[in-house]
Amino acid sequence: MGTGEGENSTISLLGRTVPVQVLKPRIVLGLLLGGSLAGIWVANLAAPVLVRVFKWATLATLGVLVGGLYWRLALFDRSEFAEDDTYRAVTHRWQRIKTIAVVGFVLSGLVHLGLGVRDGQFGTGRVALGIGIISGLVLWVGIRGIADGSLTRRTVSVRSTLLLASLVSLAGFAWLETGTTLVDWGVRLAHVGAFSLWFGGAIWHNFVVLPTVRSRPDAGEALKPQAHAFRRHLPVAISVVFVTGIYQTAGLIGLSAPALLASPIGLLVGTKLLVLAVLTAMVAASFKRNG
Repeated sequence: MGTGEGENSTISLLGRTVPVQVLKPRIVLGLLLGGSLAGIWVANLAAPVLVRVFKWATLATLGVLVGGLYWRLALFDRSEFAEDDTYRAVTHRWQRIKTIAVVGFVLSGLVHLGLGVRDGQFGTGRVALGIGIISGLVLWVGIRGIADGSLTRRTVSVRSTLLLASLVSLAGFAWLETGTTLVDWGVRLAHVGAFSLWFGGAIWHNFVVLPTVRSRPDAGEALKPQAHAFRRHLPVAISVVFVTGIYQTAGLIGLSAPALLASPIGLLVGTKLLVLAVLTAMVAASFKRNG
């Protein structure tokens, strides 16, 4: 997921010349989406298809918020931008993504909650998710009421609180996925949390960093350090996803070869492992090339 010069080569795809710098991040994003969908399908096989779809939408939009807000707060450096216009272009792109993510999360989260209430289910997880939905919407409105590109203490505080609200929602989501023991909840939370960091960063990279660099080449010097800093998080995120995924698989169907090969769940788990292996190889290649 780098923006280095080593990715300026092109390949031919369906008769079109496509820069590798554009194609590879899209592949990563698509694999993350596919892997997360497979994970939700595995964890909720007993649930109706509609419930699984809305759970996946809730997780994906939460991932955009958690990972994207982390990038905005921890990795984004205003001082690196020599031109105010470039800085405003970057923040405007992120503001649009954040708006889509908040609206998507509120809508999918409300449907998710509504389906549970209809079935007579309303516990700790749904309370946490509901609190996150309400506070997230209020905070998003608050951010829009002030200059999103500003660096005032108030703006940073509101962004940080929105990230906290997103994490509370993620914790509630993880509890709804398990609802058994604190250990299982903690493992699931670590799993979806690592995914969220990775997925939100991939969204930022695909729809903020790369479009800005293409339209304003001078922005590359400011954005490359951010992309490199994010890439350094990936070995930890990948390790957490892998270890927690193994734990969840063991609890769900066991780790024996017959269990993994002779059931639909095993095939979905195998698909997730294949996706993770491909993503790991791509990240490793990026590290080797860019350092």
